[in-house]
Amino acid sequence: MRISGLWPALLTPLTEDGSIDHPALTTLAKDLVLRGIDGLVPLGSTGEFTEFNAQERRAILETVVIAADRRVPILAGVSGLSTAETCDHGRIAAEAGVDAVLALPPVYWKVSDDRIFDHFVSVADATDLPVVVYDFPGLTAQPLTTALLERLAVEEPRVIGAKLTVRDVMTVTAALGATRPYRPDFSIVTGFEDLIPAAMWAGADGAISGMANVIPDELVMLVASVKEGRPDWAELHHAVMADFDMYGISAPAIPGLKAAAAALGRIPRANWRLDAGPEKSVLDAAAAWAAVRQPSSERKDVA
Repeated sequence: MRISGLWPALLTPLTEDGSIDHPALTTLAKDLVLRGIDGLVPLGSTGEFTEFNAQERRAILETVVIAADRRVPILAGVSGLSTAETCDHGRIAAEAGVDAVLALPPVYWKVSDDRIFDHFVSVADATDLPVVVYDFPGLTAQPLTTALLERLAVEEPRVIGAKLTVRDVMTVTAALGATRPYRPDFSIVTGFEDLIPAAMWAGADGAISGMANVIPDELVMLVASVKEGRPDWAELHHAVMADFDMYGISAPAIPGLKAAAAALGRIPRANWRLDAGPEKSVLDAAAAWAAVRQPSSERKDVA
């Protein structure tokens, strides 16, 4: 299995009372598959993984697996505070029928590379599934070092790649240099859409994208254009970057992403677990964002 192309980091739609909106999740997942994405990533950061208990996580994953209907692979987020919790979530994901798991290092305590290596090995042991390691130092404050990535590539074949939600291409190129000489099949994907062209030119395989919930067509075309070396990548990247300010609708970004998706009719409402009834200011900002946004069909060289 290789993580390549465009994989949306799925939003988790909620009802008015904050329960999981399984029909809306099913609709979102099916629509994304039909739009040509390469895989689905439920229960990542965009999916609010921190806010759901074990039973809810299982239900979310089962819904996505059924919606995908084996048309695309499922990479399930299984991160938790501890190794034991992460392994428990990994077992649930395996039982739900996903194809691979995505895991952060242990959260809260700052530990050594040896300890993080053992953490990812434990996740692989618990799930019997391929593991993608997740580097998000902006939230964990503990980056995955190039030495650790090299050791994982050399010593642990069940770790098949890394998602790098990092702000610079140098980190991506360093990760590629640490892994590809030993494992040409080791997947490296970016978590930030603005880095897609530069990361892929350096050798990365694609992106796991929160924005793909909102503007999937533009991102599918951008990743394909860069992968194929087509000259229209710049226009496509410009179109994506014109919408990049959706990340600034709120802080943190999830309610803003949900509000943008709701404003465009991608999900029914913008509720999220930390604020079941979204703030009016976020809804207003998302409505203003959507009002001035040109549909992709009206953008030059995009449709």
